[in-house]
Amino acid sequence: MLPVWKWASPGTGDRMAQSKLDTIITREYVERVRSKWFLVATVLGPLLMGLLLFLPTIMAERERRLETGIVRVVDASPDSVGAVIVASLRGGLLGDTARAEYRRAPDASSRTAQLDSATADVLSGHLVGYIEIDVASLDRGKLRYAGRNTTSLVTMQQLERTVNRAVLQRRLEASGITADRSESLASAQLHLDTERLTSRGRGGSGTIGVVFALAVAVTLYLTIFIHGSNVMRGVLEEKQSRVAEVVLSSVRSDTLLMGKIIGIGAVGFTQLAAWIFIATGMLWIREPILAKFGISSAGFALPDLSVAMGVVILLTFLLGFLFYAALFAMVGATVSTEQEAQQAQMPVVILLALTLSTVQGILTNPEGLMARVLTVIPFSSPIVLPLRLSLAPISAPELVLSLGTLALSAGAAAIVAARIYRVGILMYGKRPTLREALRWINSR
Repeated sequence: MLPVWKWASPGTGDRMAQSKLDTIITREYVERVRSKWFLVATVLGPLLMGLLLFLPTIMAERERRLETGIVRVVDASPDSVGAVIVASLRGGLLGDTARAEYRRAPDASSRTAQLDSATADVLSGHLVGYIEIDVASLDRGKLRYAGRNTTSLVTMQQLERTVNRAVLQRRLEASGITADRSESLASAQLHLDTERLTSRGRGGSGTIGVVFALAVAVTLYLTIFIHGSNVMRGVLEEKQSRVAEVVLSSVRSDTLLMGKIIGIGAVGFTQLAAWIFIATGMLWIREPILAKFGISSAGFALPDLSVAMGVVILLTFLLGFLFYAALFAMVGATVSTEQEAQQAQMPVVILLALTLSTVQGILTNPEGLMARVLTVIPFSSPIVLPLRLSLAPISAPELVLSLGTLALSAGAAAIVAARIYRVGILMYGKRPTLREALRWINSR
């Protein structure tokens, strides 16, 4: 009789096999969905990750409002550029309560004394930091800042912009431009808003498109890895408890394996759908929640996704999961302990991790040679193809080639896994050699 997933003509035996397959799928699905850990991972997982939508913004705003440190400027420059910096810092580096102090150092001795005093005040807590300005530093384009808050990247960026504006303003004044005009020119800022243009039309913000694509790649990676590993553990548990010996007396080995893969895959799909639903809801409530903290935030509009693109992403996930689940099932069937499984699964895990490591390069150039090659390779296409689809359109021939290669690879992996599983599930205490595994694959 043909394996169940090849869908032979519906005779009595095939209907019985189908009934057994449905029973195995239902058991695998219900047993895992009713688990408390599944509920925790499905609900609390995305909620904790969703806090990233709120906490960074709220904490940055809190830091901006509570910043009360005093910044001192020790100025040894001939044109007193430090006075302009202090004027820019009046009212605070990040908030309304901080102050800036100005100390003139016309000669070397006074400069040394001022720096020693500033260092002592920083250590005592009176100052948050100080800026040292002299002719040599201005010529090099590098001023020195010493303080207790140098690890705050936002604060340092704000301070660097303030210093740059002040130096530019003083140089404009030295060129003959009036003080008011130089201040206006130095304070001018332009922000670049990005918008994606594709063959489907305007694609919204480029930044949001990148964030969305990255979220798609990471979510698919986690889903395939977590539930693929569950397939391996499920096979190993049945082997260790010897339940498979009893089940195989009434069910074909390929039926048992495919029922396990499909059932656990349905669990993964359920969890993925729940994550998408919860994440969408958190995006909707993000702006009102930030508003309650007095923080104005632009809306987070998701990129436009067509129904066809959604179907392709879903199909890629299903084929990719089948491919990797079959690989994990091979690992589970060839080992006897959890320690052996951890070691034997490393090649499969490395394949997934290597794919994730290429995401940055693909985000930079989604239509480059590396992205095109990885789209066709079955080890990487389950993650790279949805990632590229979220960034830019993919030609129909390339799409068909990628899906076709992945489908053939998933089918081949399932057949090989079934043959290894058929023999390996009944072997205990000894890991098969490569020659033995090849003999299992070639057996009929």
